Amino acid sequence: MNMEQIEAFIFVALTGSFSKTADLLYLSQPTVSMRIKALETSLDCKLFQRTGHMISLTKEGDLFLPYAKSILHMLQEGQQAIQRSHGDVEGELTISAVFVSAFYILPALIEQFQLLYPKIKLTILTGHSHQVLDMVLNHEVSFGIARAVTHPQINRIQLMSDDMVLAIFPEHPFAFRHQVSIEEVAREPLILFNRGSLDWKLINNAFSHYQLQNNVVMEADNIEVVKRMVKQKLGIAFLPRFAITNDLEEGQLQEVAVLNLPQINRNFELIYLKDTPFHGIMRTFVDFLMQSKVMEPQNKKSP
Repeated sequence: MNMEQIEAFIFVALTGSFSKTADLLYLSQPTVSMRIKALETSLDCKLFQRTGHMISLTKEGDLFLPYAKSILHMLQEGQQAIQRSHGDVEGELTISAVFVSAFYILPALIEQFQLLYPKIKLTILTGHSHQVLDMVLNHEVSFGIARAVTHPQINRIQLMSDDMVLAIFPEHPFAFRHQVSIEEVAREPLILFNRGSLDWKLINNAFSHYQLQNNVVMEADNIEVVKRMVKQKLGIAFLPRFAITNDLEEGQLQEVAVLNLPQINRNFELIYLKDTPFHGIMRTFVDFLMQSKVMEPQNKKSP
């Protein structure tokens, strides 16, 4: 067992693809396969299983993954400490990000990154997912952070997932309920965020399926505006959980489960051009994202 094998294992686990891992590590696919096979031999177990064209972790692989991440993380911390002492890591990196991630996720992420790499200058451009994709395709940025975009010229790495949840003000009648029906939600004043998005289409389809007409009293294209309106008791709203985490912790908003509403989970993904060579600052940034605590899944409220 060696670090190259562990690194290959982690990237295959995160990307679900030997070929994507080969691209990320600047290796041939057979080399990645050989490293995984050698690691499996060393551990005397299978780490991955194939179902059709899909690759997923076995029970043993899932058990080993956090330990593998910890091993790699400790090694990287040691390397980074030496690099920082020598002042070796410096340069510029431009990324694009959807508004939600730029506002609610990137500040803490960048704070961590700049503590580790104070000589790397980050430039961040924001937009909707299709605009983030365009910036990547047009070589305006090295990476993008987007949600649910596909294109034959890009690769994607899942960073984190997020749910759309029903947010209410603490004095709302729903506040004392663990869950409510979609029929009850349809009768409440609803503040609409981001009409036309996939999130809203999925929610609206659920209302339509039950032949319900939702009571939209206001629309806004800014999450902070919607949150403020909910806090002012003007209505309730479906919002990304990441966007209301602090409000939930501070008791300014509450989350309530909705029966018969499918879980709307959309991934934040790192996107980049397929022919992108990973080295230097770009590799440093990707490795940092893979190990960042900010990227860990948020705790979900149990019904």
